[in-house]
Amino acid sequence: MIELSDVGFSYGTADVLRGVSLVVRPGERVVLLGRNGSGKSTLSRLVNGSLAARSGEVAVDGVASTPETRRAIASAVGYVRQDPRNQIVSPLVLDEVEFGPRNLGLPREEVRRRAERALEACGIDRLRTRMTDELSGGQQQLLSLAGVLAMEPRYLVLDEAGSHLDEASRAVIADLVRRLVRGGTGVLEVAHGPEALFGASRVVVLEGGRIAWEGLPDDFLRSEGALKASGLADDPLVAPLAELVRGGGMLGERPDPAALAAVLTGSDVPGGEVGRSGRHRLELRNASVSYDGLVALDDVTLACSGVTLLLGASGSGKTTAARTLAGVLAPDAGGALLDGAPVSAGEVGLSFQRPEDQLFADTVLEDLSFAPRMLGLSPEEADVRAHEAAERLGVAGDLLDRSPFELSGGQMRRVALAGVLAAHPRACVFDEPSAGLDAPARRALRELVSSLAREGVAALVVTHDAAEWLDVADDVVLLARGRVVARVEAKEAARSPELFRAAGMEPPLLVRARAMAQGDSHA
Repeated sequence: MIELSDVGFSYGTADVLRGVSLVVRPGERVVLLGRNGSGKSTLSRLVNGSLAARSGEVAVDGVASTPETRRAIASAVGYVRQDPRNQIVSPLVLDEVEFGPRNLGLPREEVRRRAERALEACGIDRLRTRMTDELSGGQQQLLSLAGVLAMEPRYLVLDEAGSHLDEASRAVIADLVRRLVRGGTGVLEVAHGPEALFGASRVVVLEGGRIAWEGLPDDFLRSEGALKASGLADDPLVAPLAELVRGGGMLGERPDPAALAAVLTGSDVPGGEVGRSGRHRLELRNASVSYDGLVALDDVTLACSGVTLLLGASGSGKTTAARTLAGVLAPDAGGALLDGAPVSAGEVGLSFQRPEDQLFADTVLEDLSFAPRMLGLSPEEADVRAHEAAERLGVAGDLLDRSPFELSGGQMRRVALAGVLAAHPRACVFDEPSAGLDAPARRALRELVSSLAREGVAALVVTHDAAEWLDVADDVVLLARGRVVARVEAKEAARSPELFRAAGMEPPLLVRARAMAQGDSHA
């Protein structure tokens, strides 16, 4: 059993956790919710022994976490990080999965058996001979999970492990976790979305470093206070789920689109206005890109004017398309155009999939003012742009003098997005912009992108969180194996599961429920 007793933790003088007491028993899955900066990731690292509590005690199966026991606790509590690159240490996929078991001193045959079983469980056994740095972000996340599972820990901590994964890969992890829990593994899952509620044993809400609420998933959805404290009240899936349980229904172990369809009202799906005049236009024309013989884009042509979603399974070529559109990746053939002219590097704002890849300055303010200065603005004008962008993204003034690398994951993402907007680009490419953000921040981001489109900015959003973005998009482009397989209005995609399946994707729960609400029995 994992036990936290009156635990406190601080970074310098900033208290992050205060008097936290929590239990995770073998064979149960506890979901940890809370807004960005509430202390969730810090708590998960304390459980794994990666951090030491400043006060109180952390114990695993009766063994207190100390410098002397930390290695044993880390072996007992597997930890899957939010960013897999902070976890991957080997150049080859199979070597990476074998790394942990080898360090346990296991026989060679046992190491290989565990690695093969973990790769198969995560659905990436076909990647065993690939280089780890060639994998997509989603594939790297599955790899990091496989590496942890190969060590066969008694407990598992998942820190937003699905944030860079598509629906199908998230379903693989959910099924895998269910099997582990049935086998007696205790799981602590840090989450920002309501999908984690299905099949959970308990829900714990952190607010301001303290436990604000704890109870059953159905009771969580019935509690307005718990929903507000967690931030999930702003998630578009929560309202119908809450109506379902308040009407006497139950969440169950797995999502049930038919039950959700019964509480959806209205068949109209909001969306943008495709082709509105006065908007800038960002295009790919016959673009092809290969990496060491592997085709990432194959003669891709697409256009963005307004808000366009670029969807596809992990490894379908979305990030390659995003970088080509932004002018930071030269295609082997074809090219990118902005308002009919070839795109130059720096002309299109690019928000990276991982915000730390584009943050580099000593302070947040310096980071935000960098792009305006590079455009030739005076230091004073650049600072004005930086403050305007910070305010627009909800970056608090007291963060401007801090190092961007001291911030939480959600805060870093808002800073990175603000740095893009400070340059006032005519077009923006957002690669997984909502990953790691809490529900209020995700809602604010959708509103921001919508406002940019109304101002004429061409906004391309690459996302695995399609259900949240479909209601604010104009149109949707679906990629599969480096090719465009469909381009439709967002209103159509929002209630057409077959479009997602045609692209090799699992349709989002809301899309399936909307289709069923309109009488589609195959949704």
